[in-house]
Amino acid sequence: MPIREYSAVMSENKPVKKRVAQDVSAQLFCVVLTLAVIFVSGCSTENVKTGKQERPPGQGPAQAPEEVPKSQVYTLKAAVNLRSGPGPDSLTLEHLDQDQTLGVLAGAGDWMRVKTATGTKGYVRKDMVSDTWIKVHKKERKLYLLKQDTVVKTCRIGLCPDNPLGDKCRMGDGATPEGRFFICSMDGDPARLKYGPRSMLLSYPNKEDARRGFKQGLINYQTYLETLQALKDGRAPSQKTALGGQIRIHGSGGKFDWTKGCVGLEDGDVIAVFRMVSRGTRVDIYKSAQQDRELNSPAYLGQQLLAEAKKQAAGPARYALQSSALIQSDYPAGARVVSPPATADALLRVLRSAGIDLQALINEDLALSPWRYHYCAKQNKEKEWLQPCHINTYLSYRALVISVSAGTNYLKYLQPGDIVVIGSASGPGGRGDSIGIIDDTRSSSGLPRLITLWQQDGRITVTDLPGRNLSAIRYCFRMTHPFDYQ
Repeated sequence: MPIREYSAVMSENKPVKKRVAQDVSAQLFCVVLTLAVIFVSGCSTENVKTGKQERPPGQGPAQAPEEVPKSQVYTLKAAVNLRSGPGPDSLTLEHLDQDQTLGVLAGAGDWMRVKTATGTKGYVRKDMVSDTWIKVHKKERKLYLLKQDTVVKTCRIGLCPDNPLGDKCRMGDGATPEGRFFICSMDGDPARLKYGPRSMLLSYPNKEDARRGFKQGLINYQTYLETLQALKDGRAPSQKTALGGQIRIHGSGGKFDWTKGCVGLEDGDVIAVFRMVSRGTRVDIYKSAQQDRELNSPAYLGQQLLAEAKKQAAGPARYALQSSALIQSDYPAGARVVSPPATADALLRVLRSAGIDLQALINEDLALSPWRYHYCAKQNKEKEWLQPCHINTYLSYRALVISVSAGTNYLKYLQPGDIVVIGSASGPGGRGDSIGIIDDTRSSSGLPRLITLWQQDGRITVTDLPGRNLSAIRYCFRMTHPFDYQ
């Protein structure tokens, strides 16, 4: 029974003044008693230690469970607004790229609540994204139309009879390009004798094709930059260069090989596919079903990075602070950042061996979005050097970011192959930062170990994470799909 009611019942035959006085006294007594209980409980909690109540050093309060996306979508256009709320008047958090993958958290009418790979949560209009996409297996001669991960239509395709499994490099090679593309244009009434009743132009050449073409002298630097900008804007790149072009999904036959590099379908199939896709639809082209399985394995890139990092640690490589053997950029002329310091060089070697030219990707991102690297330019007096700041900035936009704000809670989410940046006295992003790859072994304390370059002795070694000083860990990144780094 509440205190006031209890006092009133016990004193219903007493004078009013006495009842009020006793009422107040009873409340004061209960308050004092409550404070005493809290004080005693606090003392006993402080003096008695139990395993369940202890937290690891640096661990903050318990965090709310992270929201896990229910499915995935991707953007159909460039510069799609990610907003703070479901409406056009809500604050714009960031502009999303063409064909950017998003995790779906919930629906909200004409809007969808999503999460980017870097962890930003917001709302996008449903008509700006799609979960319908196309997958091609060249060896098996199959095209699949998918809704999320469910195949809704399978089609037999025809390729070039002279080079059906080659990856397109130049005009006239007859090959069908491999990698990630999007539909640039939809033609519902093409030249029937050539393309059948429907035709869809793909965004070939992609960035990797253009980069390779410029290194080989097939296109000039200006054409290379124009290709990068067109893809960023969601437009078709130039179709009249030595790299070739006019790679389409079209009709006129899919039962045998006959095209010059396009993906041919039976007329009925191309009409059905055309009806279910739109401009901006994602198209992933694989050499084979086996390659598809390998590249889409959840741990594929992590395993590749770990294997290459172990090779680096086992090899005779030894770095000096002024080493002349640092990896030299083979990025095309006009590179903004070139020779890296040793700690960045070690990571670049690992990534390049795994098929990712991080140095080229950073230079391309610098050319397209220089504002992202403003802090690096201010911090870096030697502006031609690729610094950890550049790597941190690029990965913050292009990789899965594992939050380090929850004390040691995030450590349980680290996987072999994840990239960890450990700070130093030189400040965040400085030349003294150490960059490493999470190993598949653990220390005696149960924490994952790190393959990294310690500049004190210039060797790449497997070492423990920085013990109790976990605040020294500034960033944790996980590479996503290989097609994201073309």
